[in-house]
Parts: sequence; C-alpha cells; structure tokens
Amino acid sequence: MDVRVSLGSEAKLGLRKIKEITPTNTIYLLTRGICNASCEFCAQSSQEESRCLSRVNWNIWEFETLIPLLKDQKRVCIQCLNYPEVYEDLLEMVKRIKAPISVSAQPFSLEEMHELSRYVEKISISLDCFTKEIFSRHKSFYDWELHWTRLKKAVEIFGKNNVISHMIVGLGETEKEAVNTMYDIFSAGALPSLFAFTPLKGTKLSNRHPPDIGKYRRLQIARQLLQKRVIDPDDIQYEKGRIASFGDGILEVGVEAFETQGCPHCNRPYYNESPGKTLYNHPFGLKEERLHQLISEADLRF
Repeated sequence: MDVRVSLGSEAKLGLRKIKEITPTNTIYLLTRGICNASCEFCAQSSQEESRCLSRVNWNIWEFETLIPLLKDQKRVCIQCLNYPEVYEDLLEMVKRIKAPISVSAQPFSLEEMHELSRYVEKISISLDCFTKEIFSRHKSFYDWELHWTRLKKAVEIFGKNNVISHMIVGLGETEKEAVNTMYDIFSAGALPSLFAFTPLKGTKLSNRHPPDIGKYRRLQIARQLLQKRVIDPDDIQYEKGRIASFGDGILEVGVEAFETQGCPHCNRPYYNESPGKTLYNHPFGLKEERLHQLISEADLRF
C-alpha cells in the first residue's frame, strides 16, 4: 500500500536529505488517492492527485518501507483524504504503527470510531470554518450538524481533550464568531487548533489574502484564555468588530499561546508561511522575553 510522507517527515526518518530550519517533531502521513470532497481552500479538492496539502509537499512511499522507521517516534499523524477505501487503508496502517497515533479525518461512523480507538490516541474531526454559513460555502461536500454530532461522540469514545478540531482563521468569520465557536468546542470537551488561511494555487480561494497577523494574535490569546477558563466570551470587549481588550485576563497569557497547538509534539513547521516571514504558529519553544512583542502584535487596548 502506498502512503504519502511530508518532506520534513522524510528528513526526520532519514529518507531524504534537506536543509531543515526547524525539524518536525511529528511524522506526518497522508493517505493515498484522490479526495472526493471539494473544500475550496484545499489543494486536495482538485480532481487530479496533488502532491500538496497546505504549503507542504508529500512524496509517495511504500508503507511497508516505513513501518520499522515509525517505531518509537514521538507521534505519527495520519491525515485522511475522502475516498471509498480510506477507512480500510487507515485501519491497516494504525494496526501496524508502534508509536502514539493521531488521525485527522472526515467524520467516521460510531462503529468505526470505536474500532479506531483501540489503536489511535487522538482524532481530529475538523470544522475548519467558524460558522455554518462559511462551512456551507467552502466545505459544501460535508454537513455542519453531522460534523458537530460526530465531534461530540468522538469525545465520548476517545475521551476529553483527545479530540481536536482544526480551525482556519481568514475565511470571512468575525472575531466574535471565532471566539464563540472556540468556546463551544472547548465546552464539548474537544480542543480547537488554529491555522491561518493559506491561499494555494489551483484552489477556488487562491486569490484570497491570508489573515491579518493582529487578528490571528488576538484569537490565539482568546484561545488560551478560554482553555484556561480565565475568561468567558462575554468578558471580551469589542470595538468595530475586533477584539479590543481581554481585561485583566491578559495578565494570564503565556508564550505558549503563540506556539502550534494541537496534539503533543505537533509543531507543523512552516505549514502556514514561508521561512523568513512572520510566523502565525511558532513551531519551537518560545522564550519568555518574546511575550511582550507577541502580545503587542495583537494591537489591543489596555
């Protein structure tokens, strides 16, 4: 069986020599085939098989070759396309990987999730969009209510904080909508993980701009304060549609708010941006002295 491996993961596994600015902590795999979904922000929505997912190139390897190399890795993340045999392919893989496993996939049936939970530690059922309207516009192959239902069921099956929903900032949501949806995800026992929208060549949204760094920083701060239960959505002050103040809650913000959030050891180096540009999600341990600068990028009113 063929499987695709991200460029950084190839380097970590010793399959390819590249100059790494920031090594990946997780091995990222992508299932084979062509995705039947038509998410407008995704390079895999094309009818032709693409080597890209977000900014990352993925090369094909025989899974049998990878098995001994995956042993004892900190984490293996399998990202699933939507095609008829995907569950069978996934199950074959997770049964043979001897390392902590995360899976990012479309909603599976309850029976399938129960079976997966025997081998998989964490699962992502990604809303991607912060509102039903935006979801229906850009992810119309899927159903908003079904995603929410399966996300909540996944929490029952895999346990609290073992279910993730990747969320894309920059698809037209207001900051208040983003805050409210993150709060709902936390309330369901799952974890929102923020991505910045990345315009990709060949997609329907290729001409759309990435989000403003100020907006992204404000939502990173909101995410951390909501997770810590320092604030509720009603504690946030808005001016002209943007977050203006978190009140005294801002005193509880730590540098980890600006690092990649999700599964343990997931740092996704340069998934949203090119090396040398401002980082949306920092893939490495930030030093405390960076905190003031990063908060200042949020352009808040104190």
